[in-house]
Amino acid sequence: MKASIALLGLALWATSATVPLQAADSSPGTATTANALRMSATAFVDSLNPGQRKLVLFAVDDPERKDWSNLPHSIHPRNGISLGELSAEQRVKAHQLLQAGLSSQGYLKASGIMQLDEVLLHLSGQDKQEKPMFGLRYYWLSFLGKPSADRPWGWQLDGHHLALNFSVAGDRVAMTPQFMGSDPHEVRDGLNAGWRVLGAEDDKGLALMRALHPEQQKRALISPRAPADVLTGPGKDKALSKPEGLPFSELDDEQKTLLLALVDEYVRNYRPELAREQLDRINKSGWKQVHFAWAGPVGPTEPYYYRIHGPNVLIEFDNNYPPGRKDGPINHIHSVFRDPQNDYGEDLLRRHLEDSHGAKKE
Repeated sequence: MKASIALLGLALWATSATVPLQAADSSPGTATTANALRMSATAFVDSLNPGQRKLVLFAVDDPERKDWSNLPHSIHPRNGISLGELSAEQRVKAHQLLQAGLSSQGYLKASGIMQLDEVLLHLSGQDKQEKPMFGLRYYWLSFLGKPSADRPWGWQLDGHHLALNFSVAGDRVAMTPQFMGSDPHEVRDGLNAGWRVLGAEDDKGLALMRALHPEQQKRALISPRAPADVLTGPGKDKALSKPEGLPFSELDDEQKTLLLALVDEYVRNYRPELAREQLDRINKSGWKQVHFAWAGPVGPTEPYYYRIHGPNVLIEFDNNYPPGRKDGPINHIHSVFRDPQNDYGEDLLRRHLEDSHGAKKE
């Protein structure tokens, strides 16, 4: 019975995610997303005064494109314009931009992470300080190139535990790298007790590892101790080149369904058409090249880490001690979602040059 349910899940997933890449690129859905992003971005930029506009607009190839961090602003200063510098009307337009690129679940996670930083502001006691380390106001927007229908451009939201990167070229959209984290992972006091912004990423990863047979767990385990952080965080775009752990082909049907559900949790943070296109990219390169890896114990009391890695997908998740602690309960999440071949729209921009300007791959 379980095997048949797993096969049904695989069939349903495959039905929704096997559109050829070229068809997905030219589909009305992808064009609609690019247009929605352009309109929302233009509305936001137009709401800024000249001084604010100077802060937020960069050249499409400016180093700002890769200058993001999960650290608080007091440790890693940001460029662009912060939510705290905007009027209420401008903040509404900023949230409309987020909603233009994210699904409802992705938008709730992103806004939840920012709101969680407000919780952390009070938990840390910094709410009485003039310039605190944490808070909802400390998230910055920047634009790489002016929003355009025919020229490449992009935008970035960057702050503590949240980095979103969108690249647009014509009707095509790329949306990695993404960083999402939470501290605390689970709020355990006050009116917000029980709040877990990234609970699904945690629960689905543990469920997959626990579903593996003992020999499979040995194959998946790359270290008895979890790393202190994700390995492909800010400034470490190419830190991992070779997949490690247990190959997708060695999973049974039920385990494959669990892995697909885990990948879905990250991909479906974006609008459905963007999620379908990303799944198409993974399908095209082949799931047999995807590996699942684990580090640390399989349980909720000590730090643990998992990774899903293939040609067009790289997911890392780390549940570790809060900053400044090396023991006690773990309650601090870092996660990244990348496309190793299309981060910052690298593949998208290359194809745009080939299609629009006759440039050829070397």
